[in-house]
Amino acid sequence: MYKPSIEQLKKVLTKKGYPIKTGEWELNIIGIRNDNAKPNSFDDTICVLFKDHYGDDTLITFSCTTDAGIYWLLHPLNVDGCIIMKEGHYPDVYKVGLHRGYKALEQCGKIHYVRDNNKDAVLDFDSKNEVFGNFKTNIHHASMPEQSISVDKWSAGCQVINKGWLEFLELCEKSVLVTERNLFSYTLINIRDVQYA
Repeated sequence: MYKPSIEQLKKVLTKKGYPIKTGEWELNIIGIRNDNAKPNSFDDTICVLFKDHYGDDTLITFSCTTDAGIYWLLHPLNVDGCIIMKEGHYPDVYKVGLHRGYKALEQCGKIHYVRDNNKDAVLDFDSKNEVFGNFKTNIHHASMPEQSISVDKWSAGCQVINKGWLEFLELCEKSVLVTERNLFSYTLINIRDVQYA
């Protein structure tokens, strides 16, 4: 899991023209995708950047995957292929809701994706088969309370946190309580963007 600095994240978001929320407990949820086309590892990072009630910048990172596991690449849910979220900024696309009956960040807005439809164990991020919509790629956890070793069936396109889930969910619920707004934006960037910031 890559751990960026607050300054690196701010620099990348500013360079890309993505907004940075600065209100008290307004969360900037940022996924950092590892530059690796081999799936099935929790080798990505979800960052939560926000100002606490003192006005201080706070950054908390979580081990995750931003990609589908091998199982769903080989056995896609859709005949057109397994879905992979495209990097970009997506405003107000998640809310505290449900994933398979438990509390998670549920997708409520449209996001850009590609479909990997060659049924191999390599992630094809540059597929020409692009789609835009709400495909319920929620932000949820893998196995609990233990960590999972492999992604496997945990993600068919969702963003899946492997460690620290309860802390992540607590941050989201605290944000809803303070801001009185149950909508979260999501930004997905590549690790190269951060390393060369």
